[in-house]
Amino acid sequence: MRRALLALVLVTSACTVPGTAVPVGGNLALVDASRTGAALDAVRVAAEAVFSYDSGNAGAFDQAVAANVTAAAKDQLTTLFEQVRKSAQPVRLVTRVRQAAALEFTGDRVRDLAVLEQVNGTSKGLAAVALTAVRESGRWRLSDVAVNPAQPGPAPQPDDGSPGGVRDSALAGARAAAAGLFTTDSGDPEGSYARAEAVAAGPLLDDYRTKKATYVEAIRKSGTKVALGPDPMAGVIALTGGRASVLFFTNLQVTDAAGEVTSRPFTTELDVVREGAGWKATAVRPVTVS
Repeated sequence: MRRALLALVLVTSACTVPGTAVPVGGNLALVDASRTGAALDAVRVAAEAVFSYDSGNAGAFDQAVAANVTAAAKDQLTTLFEQVRKSAQPVRLVTRVRQAAALEFTGDRVRDLAVLEQVNGTSKGLAAVALTAVRESGRWRLSDVAVNPAQPGPAPQPDDGSPGGVRDSALAGARAAAAGLFTTDSGDPEGSYARAEAVAAGPLLDDYRTKKATYVEAIRKSGTKVALGPDPMAGVIALTGGRASVLFFTNLQVTDAAGEVTSRPFTTELDVVREGAGWKATAVRPVTVS
């Protein structure tokens, strides 16, 4: 990511607040597709407004915050934008939501995983953000903002064939596939490859098998161990029968040869397909700047 006066890049101490699990059967994300979509649209508009900033018109930022966030989220945004507002250089930060997936929707509360792309002049950056919004007097307002989030998901619904059950089964499958695909150990390249192959299907599996030698050698030469961070986050973007597209985020934990561990934000889209009682990945699309 290029260096830029990006609010989400400058501040890495995310205001991460664990999600509140909703009762089984209470999560309507994608189950009520129309209202879920309307809520996500409202959150997108609010996020693009409050994560943009023009130093030549700072008052517009204050107005956007006042109109689109609650008091708690206002404090979070004030912290996130503190360094940007103090910059001696002109800043014109334009933000758009690249992708978003609802994690929870209960009618008057929505939590989503969003990928924000920010542009400041010729510099661009991406950040994954968990956004919680509440509906007050018919208007959606952001109530919590967490950058590079690590939050537990809502209580899953039983895999009983219901829309919510299929959604949560797909999410569990996507998390398992991500663990197999993105967890590697340079000391065991063959085992790392085998774990990835075991969770792949369709075009992705064909690609792995065709390029096995290349993948194994790349893992061997990396000199690292890579593991998923705690509470990786996932939300279904689209679900049709036994196929789903999932937005996935985790802070990868990368251990080098000296034992030093670094955390690397990683966002990707996964296509998964149901095979028997489980799910396997058919495509991986890392989310990068446009």
